[in-house]
Amino acid sequence: MMRLARKLDAEVASIAKEATAEGLSVPRHTRFTILGQMALLVSEAQLPLLATIDVDAQVRGEYATLQIWKRLLEKEGLEHDPLADEIWMPTETQTEVLFRGAHVEFVVATVDYVLVSKALKAPDKNKALLAEYIRRGGSDRFFSLAEKYQIDLARFI
Repeated sequence: MMRLARKLDAEVASIAKEATAEGLSVPRHTRFTILGQMALLVSEAQLPLLATIDVDAQVRGEYATLQIWKRLLEKEGLEHDPLADEIWMPTETQTEVLFRGAHVEFVVATVDYVLVSKALKAPDKNKALLAEYIRRGGSDRFFSLAEKYQIDLARFI
């Protein structure tokens, strides 16, 4: 993911340089928030994850930058999930910076918040993943969030 983020930033930098030379507006900074399965893969959560080609990324910024991102993903056999903006995440979701460039920034939702989202919105699909996380002990934050969002953790045990 870091390699793709760097490549995207470089391509947008090239476009910005050309735009400046021609007196045109420079693309706004674009922020990508990685969620879902890809967030777990990027964070190296050491959980039983299924391979995925979908990259769940909420994108705030330039449409043109998103189009370049989609093209870069396609070259890697991946695809941007067009429904990523519909993913429910806890309101207090915390993120970690994965990459900060001159024109793009990538942040990734931390594991506990991704797992709470999965437990609440797609429990059957993610039962094995959540069962393994709980079996390994989980985290206090995860259990606190599960309580707050009234997730019945017994269904994963």
